[in-house]
Amino acid sequence: MVRETGRNGRRPATGVGKDAEDAAAAYLAAVGMRVLARNVRGPGGEIDIVAADGETIVFVEVKARSSRTFGSALGAVDARKRRRIRATAEEYLQFVAPLARGRFDVVTVEPSGVTLHRNAFGWP
Repeated sequence: MVRETGRNGRRPATGVGKDAEDAAAAYLAAVGMRVLARNVRGPGGEIDIVAADGETIVFVEVKARSSRTFGSALGAVDARKRRRIRATAEEYLQFVAPLARGRFDVVTVEPSGVTLHRNAFGWP
């Protein structure tokens, strides 16, 4: 079963990661999305934010970078990370909204600002 972390004893997001997720959630709300859940965990991994964009359920990965020393924030969402997000998203939809359409977005939080990358990688 998919569940949120934090109150149930699992590790909450901390420090820079939590600040980035807070900024991303505020940004998504500002562009008209409704945040449904944060830090959703499944057996395959975690999804930072689950939001609704109209009738579409959006699974959002949040990546923060304070510099480009280790590459771009968007580039950090590699194939392994995408597989884990997909697996968790599929389970979430199975239990929460089996008939809903889904989409994967990435929100990057960098010194230059917050950027939403809609449909950052394809739906299975």
